[in-house]
Parts: sequence; structure tokens; C-alpha cells
Amino acid sequence: SPVDDLETIKTEIILADLDIIQKKLEKGRKKLLNEKDIKILEEKLKQLELGEEATINDVIDEKLLNSIGLLSIKPKIIVCNVDEENLSKGNNYTKEILNKYPSEKIINICADIEDQLSGLEKDEKETFMKDIGLNKTGINKLIKEGYDLLKLDTFFTSGPEESRAWTIKKNTTAPKAAGVIHTDFEKNFIRAEAVTCEDFIKYGSADKCKENGKL
Repeated sequence: SPVDDLETIKTEIILADLDIIQKKLEKGRKKLLNEKDIKILEEKLKQLELGEEATINDVIDEKLLNSIGLLSIKPKIIVCNVDEENLSKGNNYTKEILNKYPSEKIINICADIEDQLSGLEKDEKETFMKDIGLNKTGINKLIKEGYDLLKLDTFFTSGPEESRAWTIKKNTTAPKAAGVIHTDFEKNFIRAEAVTCEDFIKYGSADKCKENGKL
């Protein structure tokens, strides 16, 4: 069953992490670590030996465990491929997964529909989605959930010639966000003039948004 498959994957991840930490704690390499790092790795080793995924307790943990490439600490999304009929409500297998992993992010997609959508033009795609009652493509659901899981956000800059999307951590301040575009923008930051995407689309430009009190 899918649950058995996921448990197998989990076991493989844990075994891979065990191998990473055991190598780090080998006699020849252990001397390259400080006492605090050794203590953290020994603690994680015990977790993994019990068949549990490694957990992050604080920033120091996170920095060390990310630096050695542990897999079990990575955020995860479970993607279930279902047929068109069960896309909205799921099926017995997806319900089994929901019961087994209540705290994980789980989304349902229909690979067959995604394949059909990929070959359509925008207007055709919208018509097709409307006909089958689909309000968001699987890839868009996956992107949204991925951003949410990684605590990421997007802001856009828009001018006469192009609009661009910029990825930032959630709750990033305006000066820090400006620094993603160019470091000089953060150093010489004065203010941000912002408008919601919905208002920008509705009025068509920043000037029109300003005229309507939305800037």
C-alpha cells in the first residue's frame, strides 16, 4: 500500500542519515568537531537508531545538521496521484495516508489531468479546468504548499516593460526585501510603495492604483 511505500522511504532516509552521522563520528573525523557538535550528533544518532527522524531543537542544531546534509530534517510534502473522479475528495488510499500522517502536508493531484493541461494554451486551459470543476492546477497547489512549508513569500516589481517575482522569507521587512533585488536598494532604502496584486490587476498600473487610493 502507499503507506508501506512511504514507511520504506522513511526507513531509507533514516539509514542514509545514520551513515552520514556515523562517518562524522569516526575516530579520524571526530577530532575535527568541537564538543558541542559531537554532543548534538550523538543525540541525533540515538534518535535515528530508534527508527525516528532527527529533530531540530534550535538554530545551532539546524545550522550543523543542514551543513552535513541530513535528509530527515528536510521539510516534506506527500503528493498523492489520484484519478480525476477522486481528485477533490480523495480515495481510500489518500484517507489511509491522512490517518497515518496527520501532521504532514498532503496534496492530491491527477497526473493525467496535469499532462493534458500542459499541452493547452491559456484560454483552452481555463475552459478545460472550468469544465471539470478544477480551480487550481496540481503544480500550482504544489508550489503554494511548498512556499508555505519553506516559510517563503513572493513580492513583485512591475514596470512598463516587465514584471518580476522575487522570493523572500515570510515577514521580511521592506528594506531586506529590497536587498534581494540589489544590495544598494537596502543600503539606500527610503520607503516602499506597495499595492496588492488584486488591486494592481484591477486598475492596470501603479499610477491608477495611486489615483484610486490603493497605493
